[in-house]
Amino acid sequence: MRTDDLDIRQSRITLVGSPDVLATIGRSGLLDTRAEIDEVDRVDSLRSDELLARLNNKELEPGRVLITSLYPDLFAGGDALDRTVANLAAVASVMSEHKGQLFVFNVSTYDPADTVHRYGSEADGFAVRTQRLLMDLENKAGKAGINVIDVDAAVAEVGGIETVPQRGALSGAAIDFVTDEAILAIDQTGALAGSIQAPVMRLVVPSFDRRTSVGAISKWHVAQGAMVSEGDPLFDVRFESRVHRFDLEDGDKSAKGRKAGKSNKAQRFWNFDITVVAGADAYLNRVLVEESGRVTAGDTAAVMTTGRGMNVSASDAAADFRVGVRVME
Repeated sequence: MRTDDLDIRQSRITLVGSPDVLATIGRSGLLDTRAEIDEVDRVDSLRSDELLARLNNKELEPGRVLITSLYPDLFAGGDALDRTVANLAAVASVMSEHKGQLFVFNVSTYDPADTVHRYGSEADGFAVRTQRLLMDLENKAGKAGINVIDVDAAVAEVGGIETVPQRGALSGAAIDFVTDEAILAIDQTGALAGSIQAPVMRLVVPSFDRRTSVGAISKWHVAQGAMVSEGDPLFDVRFESRVHRFDLEDGDKSAKGRKAGKSNKAQRFWNFDITVVAGADAYLNRVLVEESGRVTAGDTAAVMTTGRGMNVSASDAAADFRVGVRVME
C-alpha cells in the first residue's frame, strides 16, 4: 500500500460504561477521532450475565472490539459472582464468532474505606471478593480468549491507594496509565486491523528495559517524508551506561570491610544498541532528532502522520505511534 493517504479499515468499538471504563478509554473524544474507528457505541454499565443476554438476544451489536469491566459483577450475589468468568468466556465466544475481541478491565483491590484490612474476619469484604475474582479471571482468560486490562497492576505501579479516591474508581496518573495500557492491549491483538492511530502521532524513543534510558540516535533508516510499513526499521539507538552488579569472589565481605567502604559488589558498563521498528503503516513527516542527537527514553524523535506531506508539528500529535524494538547483534 503506497498511497497519499493510508486506507485504514474502519471498525466499531463498543464500550460498556462502568466507571473505570468511562474514566479511562471511554473519555469523551479519545477514540472518536481515531482514523480507523468508524463508530464508538456506549451502552450502560452491565453485569456479565446481562451483557451475555443482550448479545445472545441480538439487542447489542458486538462490533470489532467490546470493552467491559469486572466492576459491576463485584456487587452481584454470591452465585452470580462465581459465574462471572464463565459468562465472560461465553461473551468472548460470541465475539470470536463475529471476528471480534473482548477486553475486560479488572478492578483495583484498593479500598480507601478499608483502613484495617480485616481479610480474615470479613470474608465477603470488597478486597477479598475482588482478589478472588481477579485470580479466577487470570487462570481462565487465556484459554477463554479474554483480553485483560490489568487495572490492579497499573494502580500499584503509579501510586497505589493514593490514586483510588473510592473503591473501583481511579484518579490522577492511574487514569492516563490505564488508558495507555488499554490502547496498547487492543493494538497488540490486531483487533482493529492496524494500530489505533490518530492522524498525527509522536514517534517516541522506547525503553527496552528499566536500565536503558540515555543515549543517542546512531542511524535513521528512513528519509523524512517517506512512507514506512509495519515492521520497517525506523532508527537505531545506542543506549549508554547500562549497569549490571555482580558479586566479587575475592571481595572483603566482612562487617569490618563494609564499614571501611569496601563492597563485595562491582559495576560493569557497556553500550546497548536497539533498532526501533514501525508498528503500523505511516509517513515519517518530520525528524526532530538527527543522527548523533542525544535522547532519553520517552523523548519524541519525530512526527508520524497518516497522510503524506501534512503541515504539522509535534504539538499537533494526539497519540504515540506504535513501535517495536529489535536488539542489535
